[in-house]
Amino acid sequence: MNLQESMMTEGLQALKKKRFQDAEACFSQIISMDEQNVTGWKNLGLVWLKTERHREAIDAYTVANHLSPDDADILYNLGIAHLHCEEDAVGLSALEKSYRLNPNFDLAILLGDSFHNLHDYNKSAYYYLSAYKTNKTHELLQYKLAIALYRNGDLDQAIGISAHLVIQHPKERKYMDLFVDFYRRIPNVQFNAEAFNAIEICLKQDNVKFSNLRSAWSSLLLLNPDFEKFRQFSRHTDENGPRTIQIEDITKELGSFYLCTGLIKIFASGIPLEYMLTNLRRYFLLDWKNHEAWPKEALSFLVALSVQCWFNDFVYYVTEEEKSAFADLRQHLKSLLDQAERKLPDSAAPLLALYCCFDPLYSLYERDDKLPLSKSALYQLRPLILHQLTNPRTEAQLATTIPSFTEIQDVTSQAVQKMYEQRPYPRWSSSIVSETQADLRKASEGMEILVAGCGTGQEPAFYANIAQSSHITAIDLSRTSIAYGMRQAKEMGFLPRINFLHGDLMQVGKLDKKFDFVASSGVLHHLKEPEKGLEAIVSTLKPNGRMSLSLYSKEARKFALDPASEYIREKGYNSSIDDIRQFRRDLFTMKVNDPILRCTTAADFFNLAECNDMLFHVQEHRYTLLEFRDMAARHGLEPIDIALSPEKKRGFKASFPDRESLDFDAMTDYEQQNPQAFFEMYKIYFKRVGDTSVHPFDQLIRLGAI
Repeated sequence: MNLQESMMTEGLQALKKKRFQDAEACFSQIISMDEQNVTGWKNLGLVWLKTERHREAIDAYTVANHLSPDDADILYNLGIAHLHCEEDAVGLSALEKSYRLNPNFDLAILLGDSFHNLHDYNKSAYYYLSAYKTNKTHELLQYKLAIALYRNGDLDQAIGISAHLVIQHPKERKYMDLFVDFYRRIPNVQFNAEAFNAIEICLKQDNVKFSNLRSAWSSLLLLNPDFEKFRQFSRHTDENGPRTIQIEDITKELGSFYLCTGLIKIFASGIPLEYMLTNLRRYFLLDWKNHEAWPKEALSFLVALSVQCWFNDFVYYVTEEEKSAFADLRQHLKSLLDQAERKLPDSAAPLLALYCCFDPLYSLYERDDKLPLSKSALYQLRPLILHQLTNPRTEAQLATTIPSFTEIQDVTSQAVQKMYEQRPYPRWSSSIVSETQADLRKASEGMEILVAGCGTGQEPAFYANIAQSSHITAIDLSRTSIAYGMRQAKEMGFLPRINFLHGDLMQVGKLDKKFDFVASSGVLHHLKEPEKGLEAIVSTLKPNGRMSLSLYSKEARKFALDPASEYIREKGYNSSIDDIRQFRRDLFTMKVNDPILRCTTAADFFNLAECNDMLFHVQEHRYTLLEFRDMAARHGLEPIDIALSPEKKRGFKASFPDRESLDFDAMTDYEQQNPQAFFEMYKIYFKRVGDTSVHPFDQLIRLGAI
């Protein structure tokens, strides 16, 4: 063994025993004898890497790389050293070269993590996917891959992997939340058994954000081959002739967990499904006198359907024949209930459920005591009783306790208030309650949040969950809506941190309070003078605060709603329940490509109050992106981000690869090419002009998580 070999052995032994000074001396002496000794430079770099002398490690590995350009280990350690020096671009370039020379699972994960932290979801997804191909059972990898794919706009793969995670780990809540978040209002075009099973698992939980599943749940029900007989029965009308499928042939589907629990937890949407449910409701109503011959599964279905009808504010069309049959049913049930001295027979339970598919239970039963039914019948009716009797009573009591900070004086605001007092809008069934990250929880300590126009309280509940050390003030002009939100917040444990107040947004300054974050979604465009409303809420924002504003898009609503609005005017329809139902029913028979049907792509179409808000509102303003930006600028605000789904981000980048999303001229061109892009609303985040501070919500805004 020559001297260099001897010193190399001695140096490696010292390195192994963590005698770094001795190891450094050995490797340095080897290099002094032979500057071309690649191994010497590699090992010296390793000593400096382990002793956190990263800049010196870079120097050593740079020389080693020059001597041996295709050594994957040298490139790997060179990349790691650069990352430690926060030189991400150079470091990741070296790591990518190392991966190309020696692809391996751990390095793919490291690259995936690194690019994900840099928000380069394209490369992050690529490397996670490379690792996944070698190990498809790695749980954490699947989780990371699903997120990267989603943020890169690859929804199909993201949904598939998240569904697989839910099925593999049916008790792991974070995978359900991920799956539900990815599936947000996306329908299926073909049956997917894995997605069907994943949704069933989610339906067994409470407080999953079921509203995201409305399109997927509905489409899978319509595509599942096991429900074919059910679909045929539901689509049958008198014009089709005698039934070839009887109610007894669909008992399994009628009482199925997927159907019944879905109807209770998910607000269904889609004309085909509504047509089926309306037909089924009609079938049972016209057959109510034969109810004792109904299969036992009919009760489960009718209870579920009654909850669904409650959710949609009884929007389904009712024929004159049904109105007559319903009047007879009501009279029959009233006569039974008037016999207060004895309990109703259990056979009355499906009739009560059927009644509640057309009108709320509290319109039939006004006494304070519980329904005179057996324990068994009451147990089966419990979802119906909760939604149509217990909750409305609770909300009526809460409404009397809501403090006011001002009266509603503006004439337009009074008209809007009257509209929203008729029905709480929008109804929602669940919101995710989860543990937030410790750093965000700490950062939100003492944070004051204002929700200006809180409606039924879903937005305040969201902020109470995501910023769990904050305090929220939520104002609205509708006591009915606020009471709904208070009940929901109380059930989720958020009420102590949400101060619900009744009053006029135009006078929000009377709160005499400043806020770190102000959110106003879908409110300003319903004011007579939106700029005065904006001026009022801007006055409550702290100098270093952030604001989220959502307004209607002129382009999107012109494209999607104006054909329907013109049809409404031609027909002379008003905002009465009968007219809204008739207008909606008219659309069921229109040709698929009729522009009037564009309004049915909105989930709002499938709820009476929301359809009223969308097409029959007493006051509405619309904006272009440039008008929105300029209005905000007049009040000292500058945009910091615009909310875009991953698919919209990908679409915008495909059309304008060199432009940023805050380039509103480019975004305007993108919207003109895709007029439905902002159908729901524009959502833009602002700060005060010239503010250079860092806000706790900035990271969440960039991620589109708030």
